[in-house]
Amino acid sequence: MSGFAELAVTSNFSFLRGGSHADELVLQARALGLEAIGVADRNTLAGGGRAHASAKAHGMRLLVGARLMLTDGFEAIAYPRDRAAYARLTTLLTLGNRRAPKGECHLVMEDVLAHGEGFCFIAMPPAKPGAAFRDNLRVLSDAFPGSVWLGVSPAYAGDDGRRQARLAAMARETGVPLMATNDVLYHVSARKPLQDVLTCIREHVTLEEAGYLIEANAERHLKPADEMHRLLGHLPEALAATAEIVARCGFSLDELAYEYPDDTFSATETPQELLERLTWEGLEERYPQGCDEKLRQTLRHELQLIGEMRYAPYFLTVYDIVRYAREQDILCQGRGSAANSAVCYCLGITSVDPTQIDLLFERFISLERKEPPDIDVDFEHERREEVIQYI
Repeated sequence: MSGFAELAVTSNFSFLRGGSHADELVLQARALGLEAIGVADRNTLAGGGRAHASAKAHGMRLLVGARLMLTDGFEAIAYPRDRAAYARLTTLLTLGNRRAPKGECHLVMEDVLAHGEGFCFIAMPPAKPGAAFRDNLRVLSDAFPGSVWLGVSPAYAGDDGRRQARLAAMARETGVPLMATNDVLYHVSARKPLQDVLTCIREHVTLEEAGYLIEANAERHLKPADEMHRLLGHLPEALAATAEIVARCGFSLDELAYEYPDDTFSATETPQELLERLTWEGLEERYPQGCDEKLRQTLRHELQLIGEMRYAPYFLTVYDIVRYAREQDILCQGRGSAANSAVCYCLGITSVDPTQIDLLFERFISLERKEPPDIDVDFEHERREEVIQYI
C-alpha cells in the first residue's frame, strides 16, 4: 500500500534523543516503500544535510525541516515549502540560538509567527494535550490558515482510542486537520536499547533507575504504509494528509549554493568594475615608470577569469582588510598561491613582483576546480586582534 509518508522523524542530530543516523533512516524508508520521509530534528537543521545526500543517492523523496521546541513546551515541525521559507527557518533558529546558552535554543510563539510564512506546520501534541496546547494550536492556525496539521500517532497503550478521539475533537474544534505519523526515533526496532541508553545519559540516570523516562515499547521505528493504515485506518484523512504535505513542500537542498555575503563596496560601481579600477590604479603605483605589455595582458587575463567566476567581492574584501591593517601600521603580508596573481600584487596584497617570476595563475584560480581561491595573509600577532575586530 502506498500513499503514506513519514514526516515526524528524529535523527541522532537531536542530541541524546534520536537512535539512528540520517542515512539509515532514509535507506529504511526506501526499503519500506514509503512515498517520502521528513527529517526534522529538535531546533536544528543539522540532520538534513546527510539525509539529503542519502536521499539523492538512492532516489528517495525527502523533506528537510526542524522540530521547533518552544519554551512553553509547544512543539511544531516546520517544513519550508520554498527556498525563501528555508531562509526564514534558518533565521528563526539563529535567533533562538543566539539568545540562549550554548546547546540551547529559546523560541516563543511570537518568533514563529514572525518567521512562519511559507511553511507546512505539524503540531505535535504532548501525551495529554490540554488547553495550553489547544490555544497555541489555534494561534498558529489562525496566523497561517490551511498550513497547519495536528499530528496523531499510535502510542500502543490502553487509552489509544480515547487519546485519538480527543485529538480528532480538537482538530474539529480548531479547524486543524489531522496528520498521521509514528513519531519516529530510530529506523528499526533493534535500536530501542541504544535509544534507552541515550535517554539515560540525557536524564543522568541508570537503566535500572529510568522507569517511565524510557519508552515503554520498541514501536517508534519506521513502519510501512500498510502497517500505518492498519493502525490508523479509522483516520483516513490523517493518512492522506502526509501526501498533501509532501506535494506542497517542493523545496530541496539542491536549491542552495554558496553566495558571497553582500557588501557595499561602491555606490556607483559593480564589484568587478571597482576591482578592475583598483587593479589598474595599483599597476601605476607599482610601476611608475611603466611596464611591458606582457604584464598588462596577464592582468587582463586574470581580471577576465575573476569576472567569469564572480570572485571580485572576495578580492575586494581581502584588499579592504589589508588596506585597513596598513593604515593602522599593522604589519601584514600575503603569501602562498596568491603570489601567482598579478592582481594581488597590484592591489598590494602580495609583494612578489610578477615580472621577476614565471606566474602560474591557474595554481591560484582555475575554471576546472570550481572553487574560490585561497588568499592567505599573515598579520603581526601582537595586533592581530585589531584586524579581527575590524572584520
